[in-house]
Amino acid sequence: MVGGVLERFPGLTVLAAHGGGHLPAMTSRADHAWHARREARTTQLPPSEYLSRLYVDSLVYEPAALRRLVDALGTERVLLGSDFPFDMGVPDPAERLRAVGLDVVATAAIAGGTAARIGLVPASASQSDR
Repeated sequence: MVGGVLERFPGLTVLAAHGGGHLPAMTSRADHAWHARREARTTQLPPSEYLSRLYVDSLVYEPAALRRLVDALGTERVLLGSDFPFDMGVPDPAERLRAVGLDVVATAAIAGGTAARIGLVPASASQSDR
């Protein structure tokens, strides 16, 4: 976001693991630096303008954290994550998603609809999740 990669490659799809790490929560700090410090102005637009071009997975471990992530990015930018087969994975990522209490449309988008829309899984696979 601050290195200009998204400006140079406007068609690039980026999927950041673990809820995008610190990016969704710290974008306001990066924006502040962009406005306050000349050396931080490495892109044409503030960093938050590029956040909407990223996709993130839902592996943030707590329903409240997933709710904040959805509030920050919208359901159309969050994909189901599990960390499988690694030891930091969760046994039932779909249950974690349901625990957030999103509406049916938002839950379906995160559970597979968005992944199908951007070509990560066949559309038929996301239909069976509904």
